[in-house]
Amino acid sequence: MKILQIFLLLIICSNICFAQIRVEYLNDVNEKFKKKYYSQKREYNPLHVGNVWQYRGGESGTLLTTRVVQDSVINGKKYFKKISYQNSPPTTNFVSWERNDTVSGVSFMLDFQDVNKNGNYLEELPLDSLENPYWSRYISYKYSFEHPNPFSFFPGEKTVLVKDTSWVRVERDTLIRRYFEILELFWGEQIIEKFGVYFFMLESPITVCTGAIINGRKYGTLVGIEEMNQELPNELILGNNYPNPFNPTTTIRYDLPKAGFVKITIYDILGREVRVLVNEEKTPGVYEVRFDARNLASGVYFYTIRTPQNFQSKKMILLK
Repeated sequence: MKILQIFLLLIICSNICFAQIRVEYLNDVNEKFKKKYYSQKREYNPLHVGNVWQYRGGESGTLLTTRVVQDSVINGKKYFKKISYQNSPPTTNFVSWERNDTVSGVSFMLDFQDVNKNGNYLEELPLDSLENPYWSRYISYKYSFEHPNPFSFFPGEKTVLVKDTSWVRVERDTLIRRYFEILELFWGEQIIEKFGVYFFMLESPITVCTGAIINGRKYGTLVGIEEMNQELPNELILGNNYPNPFNPTTTIRYDLPKAGFVKITIYDILGREVRVLVNEEKTPGVYEVRFDARNLASGVYFYTIRTPQNFQSKKMILLK
């Protein structure tokens, strides 16, 4: 592990010494922390409107920006529109519609350009399966669309090899990181849970994330998009769940204007607590949480959000 740290440090310092996101590579963490960490839901591909990442590197020091700009329900599933573009000189946006499957842990994209040439423009194609074990392989259609430089056009399915897993500290958070290789492309990619892609390289040199806003939290330095900070909520809003009525799952959205403790609870018509969906500290941003009611009876339920400063409640209907 120390060799990996030194190798990464040499690459980063020699090619992109301007990176300002503090990432510390750890040898290990205690078993109590691991048990708690793995008992929680993990998110390797943060898909929330307003998220942004900037990368700099490659042979020309190109600056690339990726942003999540929109969400939409397509064929009954919620997708997020992600755009990527080269900042200078400006290029045409690369667009993808992505979603994370919370059951399988697989990320998918809509094949709206029919990259597998079967005539189905609303088909889902797999991107990442980031819970796969060490040295396993899976099929991916990642980077099948035409990208701005330094990306190229890589059509068709590819084989991803899971090569390494370790712990890192990003700013003040201890998280798991995983390293993958797309074999047909000689492409390496490090993905940090709750952060997304931290660096990638096509053989060499490396391209590293130098700035990001993820769920309202800012990392490093962003160039030319400081206005993203203005997209943070200015008040606590508990959104209407969708779909409603629902069977058996529904999604609850909430806007959090400032950091603090958040608790979201489900109650039945008699006021009895049914489920606690969120019970933790959160940074400012726009969030969504999924409620699975497959073991509950049809009827009216209430969901509430509680912070130290506010409390809101809404009604939803489960129809089976």
